[in-house]
Amino acid sequence: MKYKILMIAMAALTLWGCSSSDDEGNEGGGAATFQTSSRPNWMVDMFDNQEAPQWTSPDPAMYENKMIVLMRLQNELVPYSTDDDQLAVFVGDECRAFSRRSGTDQEVYFVINVHGNNTNVSELFTMKYYSGGLHQVFTVSGMERFLNEVNVGLDREFAPMLTNGSTKYPVKTKVTLNPTNPDKMESMVSENDRVAVFVGDECRGVGKLGEAFTVFSFSNEEKGQLRYYNQKQEGIFTVIQPIALKGEDITCAIQL
Repeated sequence: MKYKILMIAMAALTLWGCSSSDDEGNEGGGAATFQTSSRPNWMVDMFDNQEAPQWTSPDPAMYENKMIVLMRLQNELVPYSTDDDQLAVFVGDECRAFSRRSGTDQEVYFVINVHGNNTNVSELFTMKYYSGGLHQVFTVSGMERFLNEVNVGLDREFAPMLTNGSTKYPVKTKVTLNPTNPDKMESMVSENDRVAVFVGDECRGVGKLGEAFTVFSFSNEEKGQLRYYNQKQEGIFTVIQPIALKGEDITCAIQL
């Protein structure tokens, strides 16, 4: 896996960058600007215009086994959940499970019976979630043996990161901003600090210092601008040099 390293020196407002030999778009150095600001309300626009899918429940008589799955909807998607939400599991083009939502306004759950036959062979499955509020399908995939009467999500919570499977944004890039001097974290960083990546004026990813977060893009040709809001300095640092959003992991470093 390829990593890029960027460094921002907040005191000098200078950015140094270095990359692997085949890295295009994250090379060289540049500057970071500072602007006083109150706490920004950065968020990614996940609204789309996809029509509700016509998924239907499979015929249980066609299968020998049934696996029960309790899925809790990712917290970030709960505010947009409506009665039009749908969840389905597919193996290839074949629907193996279908469910509507249940739960409360604070926690949304889906209970699904995933049907299958051969318990000795793992099959590639795709879980698809349609958000009625966002009008978008989110997908996650994996390998699973559909074992009869096995329960998933009861003993251990099952809440997949569905936003990472956004179909609106095909390319996802993991970005992490780490401090080079973590000993100053307590004195320089607050809980309200935020890191974000913008494409133009559009926020494409939001996270916290020291934690990886997802940046969304329409193609691997897009470039983003890194911004860091520091509450104690009451402002936003904006890196002038763009970063290439190619779906590769990017690790950045900031000197506090």
